[in-house]
This record gives sequence, structure tokens and C-alpha cells, in this order.
Amino acid sequence: MTTALAETIYFAVIAAGVSFIFLLVAGRAKGAERAREGLLYLLAINLTAGLAYLLARGEGALAVTLASLFLVLEWAAGRALPDWNTRGHAFLLSFGVALGLFTAQILEAILLHSLSPLAIFLSLILLVLEVGAVFLGLYYAYEVVNVMCRLRWRRHFPPAPAGTAYYPKVSIHVPAHREPVEMVLQTLGALSRLDYPDYEVIMVDDNTREDELWRPVMDYCHRMGFKVFHLQNYPGFKSGALNFALQQTAEEAEIIAVVDSDYMVEPNFLKETVPYFQRPQVAFVQTPQAFYNADDNPFRRRSALAQRFFFEIGMRSRNEENAIIFCGTMGLIRKRALQRIGGWDGHYLTEDAETSLRLLQRGYESVYIHRVYGRGLIPESFEATKKQRFRWAFGGAQILLRYWRDLLPWPRRHRPWGLTLAQRLHYAMGLMGWFNDVLILAFTIFVILTALAFSFQTSLPIRQVALWILVVPIVSIVTAVLRVAWALRATTGCGWRDGMGAFGMMIALSWTVAQACLAALWDSRGTFVRTPKFPAHNKPTKALQVALGETVVGMGLVALIPALLAIQSSPETMLLAALIGWHAAVYLAALRSALTDGTTDVTA
Repeated sequence: MTTALAETIYFAVIAAGVSFIFLLVAGRAKGAERAREGLLYLLAINLTAGLAYLLARGEGALAVTLASLFLVLEWAAGRALPDWNTRGHAFLLSFGVALGLFTAQILEAILLHSLSPLAIFLSLILLVLEVGAVFLGLYYAYEVVNVMCRLRWRRHFPPAPAGTAYYPKVSIHVPAHREPVEMVLQTLGALSRLDYPDYEVIMVDDNTREDELWRPVMDYCHRMGFKVFHLQNYPGFKSGALNFALQQTAEEAEIIAVVDSDYMVEPNFLKETVPYFQRPQVAFVQTPQAFYNADDNPFRRRSALAQRFFFEIGMRSRNEENAIIFCGTMGLIRKRALQRIGGWDGHYLTEDAETSLRLLQRGYESVYIHRVYGRGLIPESFEATKKQRFRWAFGGAQILLRYWRDLLPWPRRHRPWGLTLAQRLHYAMGLMGWFNDVLILAFTIFVILTALAFSFQTSLPIRQVALWILVVPIVSIVTAVLRVAWALRATTGCGWRDGMGAFGMMIALSWTVAQACLAALWDSRGTFVRTPKFPAHNKPTKALQVALGETVVGMGLVALIPALLAIQSSPETMLLAALIGWHAAVYLAALRSALTDGTTDVTA
């Protein structure tokens, strides 16, 4: 490893840490930023980074040189990305440089050291996984900066103002399968109170066998004048029900709204969203999902915050590039556009996201209105949450495996239409994000093998672990946790504890998401498993059963830490122990969620 490369990566890591602190303290954009103000922030960030580097490394000349270089690069980034404030420029650039040099340094360690052919082969495989993690880490950081540090929005869609004269007929489709009767009736009652002059409601009960669940819904719909259908042994899961509803839609209806059977919709939902369809290129409009049972206990509150992060950050970031997804409920879609692409595709468990990709491929536009118009039920148990997330991850993996060629950075020449570069990148990274948990699983295996090798004072047939290899992942992990908590605190008003708890909910599902992605690689067709809406009451043994795999792996990792430190005590083993502790926390978060979801009777 060359001295220049080593010192540059040390400075980049320090600069990333310093700029991240500035980001947390003063990073959220609250209005226009004057050029002088921005320059002062850049000077303060790089002066602090230079001083910290000088204290840590004792290289005065390099401190001045590298601080000046980063200052120039960050100023240039500001010229290229004028919609962000300088704290965003400084953090993303230094973080990106640190990760990029980290990757280059690993490649140098593989190619310029005397490794066996097997070690080179295995090291290159590990490098590919690390490059994937680097790209995903950079993308996640970009999303947060793209929203939190944004000075101006170029695609901002507020609720349509009152007085709009555009009121096309809307057909509201409500699919349901084995849902609580009272919940469905509340949803239908809310739809009957919509403040909109011309709409119909089509209720489709999909393969519910229990008469006591579907007959009262049929009776209610008949009284309200809603169209209602009970399907038995009908194929296609939710997409099959939606395609059936599409066939029953009034011919004069121009817009279709999809509402899940647990959502309580506000009266102004249609009046403030439908007017955007006056533009013929708009194919779908999406609004955020929210939940009316989210405050029942900390588990559901943090689970709701974890989902809200997607709408507060991911959807707003993607909306700037016309790259959002249709989310399956609280969204509207142009009937003609949906028919043009052949309706909902029953092959995919997340037919909503796949449909939006096909629409954007056809050159249509999307609209994201960042206002909640309805609230549903967040899954009440960790077991139900795992089932829901498995379905989402499996569906996302299905889409990536089918469309990866269309999402490459270069366009496919044989098609007269397609996605823009920005759309391809957003969809590619969003879908690859599901495989991030497969990477976590792979890295877990690697740290276990490395720890065992350390414990038995031997080495793996792979590049050797060094101090610099361990520092960058730890810095990335710390910034990821705090970045999510900071963004949620700033956008939702939650506390730091709940923000970090929401991150804990994300990682608690890592094992489940990894299983789903690997299952999709093995079998491209999955089975739609509905998210249970009925209350659950479980014993602690049930919680352990729900999180058994995660618990076994997590406890095994915990047991490795004292064994490792008892044999060796060095900076490398301390950092390796910290990484092992992180991976243990990832998997044990599942057990914690299962025990604290409010359905487990801890006195049983």
C-alpha cells in the first residue's frame, strides 16, 4: 500500500466524520444559502478536518494539501449540484472518496501482494461483494442528502388547489382476502364519504372461504350501491383481483384508485390528487402510506417510522427524477395507460412496483404528492411484519432478475422508448437494495471465519485483515445509523431514540429479506402471503420460534467475541470484535422485536 494512498484515505475518513458532524448539526436546508455562507461552512469543515488529521497523523504539509484539495473538490461539487447546501456537498464527497479509496486500496492489496491463486480468487469474490456494499452505501447517503440538504425542488407537487374543474370518473378498487369484517366496513364507509362528484367503488373479495367474513361485506356493499364480487378459486393473488376489478370498471371511468381494505381515506383524497391527470403524460399519482395504530406501542411506532423513512426520503428523492414506484395503495393510475401495458402482472408478488416500472419505460410521468390522505393498519406482530417484508423483498428480487438488462447505465438500442439514465439508476439501486441483506449475511460468514482463524492463530486463503480494512466499515455503519435517525427526527419530529429504534426495525428484518432474495434466485415464482390483520397473543416461546434463525446466529456471534479477545488483544482484534458485535446486533434485533411487539405475554 503506497504512503500517499494510505494518507489520503486516512484524511478522507476524518473529513467524512467531520463533515458528518456538521451535517447533523446544521445540515438541513431551511431556505436559500448565500455563497459567502456556503464558503464559510466549507472552510470550517476542511479546517477542522485538517487539524484533526494533523493531530492524528502529525503530517502538517499533507494536512494543508489534502484540506485544500477537498475544499476545491467540494466547491466544484457545489457548482455541479447547485440545489444542495454545502454541508451536503462536503459530506457526500468526502464519504464517497473514503469508500472509493477503500476499494482501490483493497484491490492494490490483492494484486500487489504475494497471494496464492486461490487467495486471489477468493479475495476478488469478496471485493465484488464489497463494491456492491460501497455503491449501496453511497446511494443511501445520496438519498438522505438529496432530501435533507436540498435548497430547491424542481418537481414539487402540492395538493391540487380547490376549485379545479377537472373531475373525470374515478373507479376505486378495494381487494380483500380474509380480512376482519369491521375493518373492511370502516374502509368502505370512509370511501362512501369522499368529497368527489363522480366515482364508483368496486369491492373484490378474493378467495375468502369463511362465509362470516365475506357475506356481511357483500350485504353492506349492496346497501351502499357499490359493486361487489366474491371470487372463489380465482388465480393471480392480489393482482388477479385487481385485474378482475379492471374488467368490471365502468367504461367511462378514466382513473383507477387502489385502496387496501384496511385504509381509512380522507374525504378530499380524490379532489386533491386527480387534477394532476389533466396532463396526458401522467400515468400514476402516489401518496404516502401511514397508519392509525402506529402509536399503540414502541414496536409499532418504530415499525411505522421505518416505513415512513421510505416516503420521507426515498420517494421524495426519486420524485425529482420521475423515478418513484407505485406502492399498491393510496395511489391512482390512468386506466388507459394500465390497459396499454396489459394490466397488472400476476407473476410478481409486488405487482404495483413492477407496473410503475413498465409505465415509466413507456415514457409516462409519475407524480408524488407528499401528503397523507389515508391511514391503514401497521402489522401488529413481528411475525406478520416478517411475512409482509418477505413478500416485498421476494417481489423486488423478481423485478430485478427480470429487468436488470433494462436498468443498466446504457440504453437498449432496439427499443424506441425506455428509461432515462437517472430512472435506471434509481430503480437499479432501489431493487439492488433488497440484496444488501444478502451482502450482510455474506459478510457475517466472513467475519465468523476470520474470527475463528484469529482464534486458532491461522489465516484464511484470502487477503489478510488489516487495520484500515476494518475502520471504514465501522465508520460507514455508525454514519448509517445516525443518518437514518437524524433524517427521521428532522422530518417526523420523533426523538433520537425512536429514530434509532426505526433503524433497529430495518435491521431486524435483515435475515428475512436475505432469505427472500435467495429464494427468488432459486424459484422465480412465489406465493402471495397476506399480511394478517387479526390480533395475535403469543407466549415467549412463540417469539423465540419466530426469530429462531436470527437468535442462533446472533448468540453464536456474541460467543465469539470473548473467545477472540482472550487469545489476542490488538487494534485489529478490537475492531474485528466491534464488527462481530454489530453483526450480532443485526440478528438479535429480530428477537428483541419479537419479544416486544405487544403480542407476547412475557408473564406466560
